Amino acid sequence: MSRFFCRFSAVAFAFLIPLPLLAVGDAALSQAIDDDYASLHALYVNIHRNPELHDQEVETSARMAEEMQAAGLTVKTGIGGHGVVGRLQNGGGQTLLLRTIMDALPISEQTGLEYASTRTAIAADGSEVPVAHVCGHDAMMVSAIGAVRYLAANRDTWSGTLILLAQPADETILGARTMIADGLTKHLPRPDFLIGYHLLPEFSSNEVAWRSGDALAGAETAEIVVRGIPGHGSFPADAKDPIPLAAQIVLALQTLVTREIPPLETASLNIGYIQGGHEVNAIPSEVRLGATVRFYSDAVREKLVTGIPRIVEHQARGYGIPEDRMPTVSFLSSGSRATYNDPELTATAKEGFVRALGAENVTESDRLLGTDETAELAHAWEPPVPMLFFYYGSSSPEAMSAAKAGGPAMPSLHAPDFAPDIEQTLRTGTKALVGAVQAVLSR
Repeated sequence: MSRFFCRFSAVAFAFLIPLPLLAVGDAALSQAIDDDYASLHALYVNIHRNPELHDQEVETSARMAEEMQAAGLTVKTGIGGHGVVGRLQNGGGQTLLLRTIMDALPISEQTGLEYASTRTAIAADGSEVPVAHVCGHDAMMVSAIGAVRYLAANRDTWSGTLILLAQPADETILGARTMIADGLTKHLPRPDFLIGYHLLPEFSSNEVAWRSGDALAGAETAEIVVRGIPGHGSFPADAKDPIPLAAQIVLALQTLVTREIPPLETASLNIGYIQGGHEVNAIPSEVRLGATVRFYSDAVREKLVTGIPRIVEHQARGYGIPEDRMPTVSFLSSGSRATYNDPELTATAKEGFVRALGAENVTESDRLLGTDETAELAHAWEPPVPMLFFYYGSSSPEAMSAAKAGGPAMPSLHAPDFAPDIEQTLRTGTKALVGAVQAVLSR
């Protein structure tokens, strides 16, 4: 997925932040992370070596629960399968929910690290697959633990209730909703604020990125079965070939974006696969298409999800498909809503990022067409909880400079050779979370 970012100027904050903080951030926080870093790195190595697929996070969730309890949190496990929540009460005030994620991917790690994963697992289809943390969830979990350790030990810097939620099954974009369906809201007070985050190799490992308003797109995925009447390739008139009909449908669906969505709105429609036929001289009985749409507004979503079945049906009717062979359109349950960052919460957290990391390390990101389930957690309560989803970097500045100068490209998330610049990434993630919590739950 392509991502485009713009840099945020530190100048806008220069008159707000004392001069020493612009240069070094929070010195006490940096020292505390120095003191704790060996333990955090050991935790990272352990989790990295022992990745688990979505809905199989048995060891990972147990370790997260153990670390939360050791930090002083009251822990509830087994929500939505392997979901974990920990609560840290620190006097009166508001409640902030932090969300992190636990699952790994069915990818063979090729990083060359001495602690690289060699694990395999049994996938949902019964096949044995390699498993690796090549999306950074391991580093994200460790930063969350580093943050709650610090906040538990420095309660004089904030007041209220902090909740850490470790979610399973992020890669299927179903884990948050599974926790909600299993009664998540019964185990927690309604939070006043919700913060999710993800590391990105597009940013340097010393950077934090924020965005106010529309941040991540919503997504819906449809499976389209185009049905015809099979026959011999030399007698096409005796059959109804679904392959040219599928081709017409692929082209016609593009008009949803080009002619039915206002030009100043954002919408994307992609056909990810076309599957049909087995023999070159045979007309198949059906063709399967996979379509995904992305959007920011509910109005655009409605146009897309109602437009797809309408176009598919009318293309089939124009092609002469009998009523009992009309196409079917099924939307998958993995669809998710768009992410909207509350402007006031974003501004507050941004001040915390600046205090923790220095203004030169805080940047503004553009909107992304990627999707995330943090928004589903925000909508578990009515009205929805104000939320923020932010990013922090995982690439060493030196490697990024070399790539821009024509050197090796930086591995992307989900690539077999993806590995974060781990020490700086853990430090930055921990500082960013501490800064955000202290700003939002300020005394």
